[in-house]
Amino acid sequence: MAPVCGIWTSGEVVPGGVEVLSWRSSTCAGRVTAHRDRHRRVRCVVEVDPSVRVAEYTSEFGRWDEVERASDPRLRPFVHGYFATSSSLVRPARERHLPAAEVPMVLNFGASHTRVDARPDSGPQRLDHAWVTGLQTHYHLSEAIGERRFMVVRFTPLGAHLFFHLSVDPLTDRAIPLDQADPRIASLVSDHVMVARGWAARFDAMERLIGSRVARCAVPPHIERAWNGLVRTWGQTPVGSLAAGARCSHRHLIQQFRTCIGLPPKKVAMLLRFSRSINAVTQNGLANSPCKPYLEGSAPPGADAVGARWAHIAAECGYFDQSHFIHEFRAFAGATPSEFLRGIPTP
Repeated sequence: MAPVCGIWTSGEVVPGGVEVLSWRSSTCAGRVTAHRDRHRRVRCVVEVDPSVRVAEYTSEFGRWDEVERASDPRLRPFVHGYFATSSSLVRPARERHLPAAEVPMVLNFGASHTRVDARPDSGPQRLDHAWVTGLQTHYHLSEAIGERRFMVVRFTPLGAHLFFHLSVDPLTDRAIPLDQADPRIASLVSDHVMVARGWAARFDAMERLIGSRVARCAVPPHIERAWNGLVRTWGQTPVGSLAAGARCSHRHLIQQFRTCIGLPPKKVAMLLRFSRSINAVTQNGLANSPCKPYLEGSAPPGADAVGARWAHIAAECGYFDQSHFIHEFRAFAGATPSEFLRGIPTP
């Protein structure tokens, strides 16, 4: 993507300390939102095209740029979109990655990544070039410093199943180098995507590759209906009704979900509820996107404005009560909601 250059034409400060400015250039106009929080971190978001988001951040850790683009609407059942970032970190940063209902494939153009699993029996894992991560049932950590450049393809579980033409169950709770998951796909990605110049060209090349592969096969219709039913209700559809609607046994449904999604239906429902609870926090201005990591030891933006409406969020997201919500949140995030918002790392 070409650099975004333009002229600031007006500005106003709105409640919450957010400065909104109008922006124009010789080619297009847009809206820029500049956020400065109590830690003096600055985030500038440029909206040039409804499908593209460009953001620039600075903090005590350094600076980083982000580019996001939604996928072609025809591919939305298979891939949410594409995300890329370039960063220069002057001090080490540890990031906490929360589980989400998507399967990311990372293409790395910079320094190696170090993944640290939350489980005490797992050591650090060094990741280079390209890798894919299945659905996660708990958080994991990553460590970063220096220059980083990478791109993320945000597959849906069904999209990953169709793209790789294999069961996604072995990917669950793991990050697997792409050349180990499928050497042929690793070669295709290297030859068509990694060699492209610029994020926009890489997004385009990746989308063409996805379109060509998912068109070759299909998910069993009853599994697609069951998955869509869970997603549509954020995990509140009873699993028993899913099996009845699919006209199959509960056991068969679990087996098919493991193959096509990576987790059994009950666990998928829990993951979707957790994702909705993070979204509820986001809508209250308390945290970031659930698909992006959080800096350890640093409170998410807006955390000092917490109204602690946990009982409301619990009811809204389909939990039995506040205790149920906190228990499942801790299981996925490794911290209670209050601890998470305070940015307190937990063992």
